[in-house]
Amino acid sequence: MSWLPFALFSAIISGGRKTYEKNLTGHFSNFGMGFVMQTFCLLPTLVLFLFLPIPEDVWHLPWQFWWPLLIIWFVLYPIQTYFLYKAIREGEIVQVSPIKAILPVFNIGTSFVLLKEAPSFAGLLGILVIVYATYLLLSENISGDNGKKYNRSVLYMIIAMFCIAIGSTLDKVSLTVSTPVFYSFVNTLGAAIIFLILIFIYKKKEELGKIKPRFWTLSLFGIFMALSYISTMIAFSKGPTSYVLAVQAAGFLFAVFSGVIFLKERLSGRKILSLFLFTSGIILITVIK
Repeated sequence: MSWLPFALFSAIISGGRKTYEKNLTGHFSNFGMGFVMQTFCLLPTLVLFLFLPIPEDVWHLPWQFWWPLLIIWFVLYPIQTYFLYKAIREGEIVQVSPIKAILPVFNIGTSFVLLKEAPSFAGLLGILVIVYATYLLLSENISGDNGKKYNRSVLYMIIAMFCIAIGSTLDKVSLTVSTPVFYSFVNTLGAAIIFLILIFIYKKKEELGKIKPRFWTLSLFGIFMALSYISTMIAFSKGPTSYVLAVQAAGFLFAVFSGVIFLKERLSGRKILSLFLFTSGIILITVIK
């Protein structure tokens, strides 16, 4: 499994950065967060051109490279970014981060149709376990005192994960005619432009001034973001998409740990059971054949 180290590396970085992202949501809007995340990834990704292969003729890439990107840029990125950072801002890290484990569940359908990738029996069992764990978190507030019938932050995260899962399959479609580092750069550049346009459409341009006092911290953050994203693309190019997503989703354990330690969030009995089920589901999907 040559893809496994890259997926694990991405999982560790992805999980570890959640507390900082939650802090940033107090200063930037949802699309502002998208712009900041994508923009500070650009330069580190470009530097990696010196060390990783790029296509021989980048000016004549086939339509197969571009049509997935157009869907990702204009449809999936705006929706997933809006709901992702809304979930992180309004919810607890220990509650919304485990929802990443549902990524391979959503991904299996599109991967089977577009890539002819199918899960094993154990993988299907893992899916059922993850779906039940998601229900436990989604319904946590049913008996609460806030009058809600479901946890909205969890629902927002589910919507974001649905978009990411579809986008992951589209990533792999483009990767079949490109290389991980070149695709990552083009994807990130297009996304940054889209989010900049959305910032002006929603009249949030004053947020651009908030970047300067955080420039060096965001620059360091961007390096890790770029390494994480390119590692994911390398893993996609080497292994089954749903399996890569399952391993990457395991990063929620690091996010939960940081939420408990740094944000003093509480782990209820239901959350602990959900974490156990999410972890079990990921093991079924990735380890048992």
